[in-house]
Amino acid sequence: MNSRIRKHFRITVLTILAIMLANCSGGGDDNPETGGESQTNEVKTQRFTILTLSPKTTASSDATYSWSAANVSSENYSLTNLTSKEALFAAATEGTYQFNVVITDKGTTQTQKVTVTVTAEAKELKGFISKVFEFKPAPGQFVNDLPVANDGDTADRVLGRANSYLAKKNGDLISLGAFGGYVVFGFDHSIVNVKGKRDFRVLGNAFWAEANPNPNAEFRGGSSEAGVIMVSYDKNKNGLPDDEWFEIEGGGHKMAKTIRNYEITYHRPDPNKTPVPGGGTGSVLFTDMEYIYWKDNQGKEGYLAQNNAYNHSLDYWPKWLKDQATITFKGTRLPDNAVDESGNGSYYVQYAFLYGYADNAPNNDDDSAIDIDWAIDNNGNKVQLPAIDFVKVYNGLNQQAGWLGETSTEISGATDLHLLGENIPTR
Repeated sequence: MNSRIRKHFRITVLTILAIMLANCSGGGDDNPETGGESQTNEVKTQRFTILTLSPKTTASSDATYSWSAANVSSENYSLTNLTSKEALFAAATEGTYQFNVVITDKGTTQTQKVTVTVTAEAKELKGFISKVFEFKPAPGQFVNDLPVANDGDTADRVLGRANSYLAKKNGDLISLGAFGGYVVFGFDHSIVNVKGKRDFRVLGNAFWAEANPNPNAEFRGGSSEAGVIMVSYDKNKNGLPDDEWFEIEGGGHKMAKTIRNYEITYHRPDPNKTPVPGGGTGSVLFTDMEYIYWKDNQGKEGYLAQNNAYNHSLDYWPKWLKDQATITFKGTRLPDNAVDESGNGSYYVQYAFLYGYADNAPNNDDDSAIDIDWAIDNNGNKVQLPAIDFVKVYNGLNQQAGWLGETSTEISGATDLHLLGENIPTR
């Protein structure tokens, strides 16, 4: 064999070997599902935005996925749906976040890297409520005062007024009335569910008692009118709070006397009925002890009593619902928390639940801050949410506290703790 033939033979053999090696490498970018480690996927997003992460694969429908963090520049992020093909990511801090996703399909396994570059938002975000979507209070002392409602007002007009009270940096109080009354609001960004930290706060007018005559009380007390909080994220991306809701499980949810799936119906008072006056405490008089009749799904019934305290409107029924005979509300009823510590009806203390509610602890108290990780589904199971876009608050107490009247949740706004730079560890 001459030298020219030997040269062509070597070239042919080397070419065949190169082709064989390429076909047997099992992890090239052109065929990522055959095994090994494949390409890195790179995406970009802005802070406070929910992003869907997906590997580049043609794996079968039987494939399994496992997501994990590889190298992140900050812990202020959320990654959920860790065993799904599509994970959900959101970050409160700029930086680079690299994740691994292990794909197992038909006996083969491969790992892909997904790198997310998070940049600052294009426009300045608001750390407070951007819009009120619903306002449906139950009857109560301040319902036609906070916000103001006049004869002839429509539901839309009152909703607009509630929006003007809450959708600003320093909000004004609105009242949710008796049990079940609620408000739904949203933000101009997603509030990130950062692991190990509390994420947002609903502002109210709770305060601690300056002179509690019971120093041995188990809980802190004062004016605590707990509102149950529900959260949702904009899964269908239409900007409306019409996706699944999840309830924040606070300390009161775990108490023996808490009633889930509680339902109550209020009956509009007859303006021509004869009032049934009662006694009073100091200058506060009960003008009608049988003012608004209610009945619940626990076989109980009673009345919201009318009093003349606080110079409030004597009309407890929402004026924009003057033609509606009944109003029904559903939710979790928390245990009564008002105690007559004076023994004569002159001094009531409303004891706060440990954590997890609106208008339960003062706004500057850590336990007025909420961790999205406390969310549960309708069956009471814990859920993992990447972030939230919407919040619903409803009064969780059906209780009369003597001359104070019915317990009514009041709120004046809500804040994103991460956007404002507040760092509060979770419980």
